[in-house]
Amino acid sequence: MLDSLRNFLSGKRVIVIAILLAIPFVFFGSTSFGTTFKGFGTVNGEPVSQMDVNLATSQVGQRLQSMYGEEFSLDDLDEEVSVGLIKNEIINQKTLLSHARELGLIVSEKKAKQEIINLEMFQGDNGFDQTLFESSVRANGWTPDEYINLVRESVSLDKLVSAMGATAFPIDDDIASLAAMLETSRDINFIKIDKAIVVESQKASLEEGQEFYNNNPFLFLSKEQRDFSYLVLTYDAYKKQVQVPEGYIDEAYADYISNAEGQLQNRISHLMIEKFNYDNDGQAREKIDSLLTSIESNKISFEEAVSASSEDLASKDVSGDLGMSSGDAFPVEFEDVIATMQLNAISSVIELEDSFHILKLTEVIKPEIKSKSEMAKTILDELVDAEALALMQDDFLKLESLVLEGVSLNELANSINVSVGVTGLQNINDIALNGFTEFNASDLFDVAMLANKIEIFEGEESYAFVMMTQAIDPAVLPLVDVADLAIKEVRVAKANKVLEEFSMDAESIIAGEKVLPSEPGFSQESFKGVKRFSSLLPSEIINATFESSIGSIVNNEAFNGDRYWAKSSNEVIPSVDQLGDSLEQYKAFYNETLGQQFSGFIDRSFKQGQKVRLENFVAN
Repeated sequence: MLDSLRNFLSGKRVIVIAILLAIPFVFFGSTSFGTTFKGFGTVNGEPVSQMDVNLATSQVGQRLQSMYGEEFSLDDLDEEVSVGLIKNEIINQKTLLSHARELGLIVSEKKAKQEIINLEMFQGDNGFDQTLFESSVRANGWTPDEYINLVRESVSLDKLVSAMGATAFPIDDDIASLAAMLETSRDINFIKIDKAIVVESQKASLEEGQEFYNNNPFLFLSKEQRDFSYLVLTYDAYKKQVQVPEGYIDEAYADYISNAEGQLQNRISHLMIEKFNYDNDGQAREKIDSLLTSIESNKISFEEAVSASSEDLASKDVSGDLGMSSGDAFPVEFEDVIATMQLNAISSVIELEDSFHILKLTEVIKPEIKSKSEMAKTILDELVDAEALALMQDDFLKLESLVLEGVSLNELANSINVSVGVTGLQNINDIALNGFTEFNASDLFDVAMLANKIEIFEGEESYAFVMMTQAIDPAVLPLVDVADLAIKEVRVAKANKVLEEFSMDAESIIAGEKVLPSEPGFSQESFKGVKRFSSLLPSEIINATFESSIGSIVNNEAFNGDRYWAKSSNEVIPSVDQLGDSLEQYKAFYNETLGQQFSGFIDRSFKQGQKVRLENFVAN
């Protein structure tokens, strides 16, 4: 049975989402569960930062504590289990974010700032306290830009979850009920206010823009900028330095042949007579000699002899099979004889300290030996890879030692004859180190990154030695640079006031008691026979309307900011007979689409086909 999406969203997965959306309120003061992440990576193109890992760790810990009590800790789990839970949390978060980005639900930086301004934790005696905000954020190890981006992602996911919740409807076992629900139609009378048009129609002076600018400086901050000098060691660069010795391929191929020949595998079976089961060794010997004579004269097969007479109870039921050997798995007395045997041959009697044995060679596996021309590239690649890694490691250890001695970045570069790179002043979104991509920008903008101190970053195939040379904190931009933006914000504020004032009359207008004002961006229409998945109106408006009772008025905002007041009437629910042949189509839709998309919503749909690259995930 397929659970409804609504039921899904009310289950354990919603806990994941809900915790994420409560970041600004929950994450301050959260405890560390001792997990670090190095090397980072991506999930479906979404970069993973240390902050993401810390957040996921906190979320997993909180969820487990809600299940097993406040005393529970991730440390109570095996490392592999705890790391797996955190990895999965990161994948869930980033997959949702990727999906939100695909749907165009990522909110603007301005929207995120407005959300922060309204957070109670940042309120002072006179409203939003910028100093309190910056000190609180930095005390938790973030830059203001990082926190703004965090809130931006949180609000974006809130919109995604709202969209999913809005489109949810109960699904019964009966496919006919599902089909009837999907085919149900309503007439919808609605008022639409085009927010963009209303905003543009508002008048705003430079003086009003300046006043807004003076009252809301946080909305006009520049981004934090930093300048770095660095040098990079890359695997690829060292590969170019590797020189292949003359005759190396011939020597390596000879070694390959020798090793391959040593990989010959033989499977044997045995018949065993144990000495302690007889009065003396002679009797045991007579017994096995008699069996060998019978086998060699074809009076009995080797397998029959094993089944009837072998005293190795562990192997007699499998025809005496002992498995494979490359020359060292069995006693040396066995291996010496095996080396001289042909396939399916029977050995003479072999005596060990406590037993006698007859062997049969049942299988021979010979390794595939490639020609020198086939192996040449592999041999060269292995040499270059190994030598490049060794050269890079040597230089890295040398530079690491020099850093501890306090030498300058230029001295480091000169010691291995490389150039120092310079980023120039860049913000967190634009920062890049030429040749080194295995880092997260938030690391470079970490408050712990000190000026003129060399920091070392390690990747899988590269290293970077980085020194911050300059840091410029966010500052309020001059009015001359943001005057247009400030004026537009005034227009937005006026437009919001227009909407607020209109909302008092909206229900009366849609009920036909008042007339819609003739204002730019204001319109009123009616659509008949609208179904749940119609494109006549934004999906969030249609879904909200269908979730409301007939005749009630829905007041909702579309994702693009447009405001709607909608009233439904004349609901038509088709009978099974009216559905006709379309019922079979809905059965196929149910089985092939809903079953794939809604069942296991994240695990099966969102994560299916996602490109996940998580590296160097280590629990302390």
